[in-house]
Amino acid sequence: MFVAHGLWRVYVEAPVIYIGLQGAFNREGIIDLQNDLLAQAMQYPQGNLQSAVIDLSMFEMSTADSFDVIRNYFEGVKSRGYVRVDYIGANALARQVLEQLWRNAKTQIYFFDDAADLLVSQPQHHNGLLTLVQISFEHPH
Repeated sequence: MFVAHGLWRVYVEAPVIYIGLQGAFNREGIIDLQNDLLAQAMQYPQGNLQSAVIDLSMFEMSTADSFDVIRNYFEGVKSRGYVRVDYIGANALARQVLEQLWRNAKTQIYFFDDAADLLVSQPQHHNGLLTLVQISFEHPH
């Protein structure tokens, strides 16, 4: 087993979950992230979390061995009924992978170059993003 890599920060202000990712994630890091996100989501009744804002501006990559884990996780996320997911700072490769993962989902997916770009069309996320960036990146496991 390898040491898990990747850092994240999470802030929930229902109905929105705010997530920031930093660094490169291997399979073990993705599994730890998924477990942490699931534990946080389980604190809310099904349907209370309806959208996500995910900051990928400091995300570097995922290793090839993590893709099956990511694909399985996305199937679970799709079934939770998120209405909208906003991505900030996704590079071209991440965007292509995310578009494939969300294909055929009812969830609306939007990509923004940076947080300022998101806030132009979604100003209600100002306080949530401000709180998110004040949380330290960590890998709690």
